[in-house]
Amino acid sequence: MSKIHPFTGQPSEDLFTWENAERQIFTNDDVKGVVKNVLVGPQDDAPNFIIRFFQVPVGGSTFDHAHPHEHGILILHGKAQIEIENKKFDLAPYDSVFVSGNDRHQIINVGETSLGFICVIPLEAGES
Repeated sequence: MSKIHPFTGQPSEDLFTWENAERQIFTNDDVKGVVKNVLVGPQDDAPNFIIRFFQVPVGGSTFDHAHPHEHGILILHGKAQIEIENKKFDLAPYDSVFVSGNDRHQIINVGETSLGFICVIPLEAGES
């Protein structure tokens, strides 16, 4: 059955939330303050993919990691730098990125406001 998760946030207050979307705030030292919202995924019985929205605070970053599955990423707001296999690339709103499986990668907020981006992964990747 198809599902809709209405947006309930307030961008002017730097709040990005969706009705009935799973939300996780990372609190460890490596990714302190990063917020992940699962917009479409297992909770919706989506059989093939997971769509997540990440919000990274000023000066923050995602995990520096690699895994077998690929990512599709779309920057929505803020300024980012992505490091893929020790190469750095600057990103701005509406830039898109394909990260191949097993490529070491990390996204860093290099702007003066929060960074928000969509990340799509295959369902079999789970929530990594």
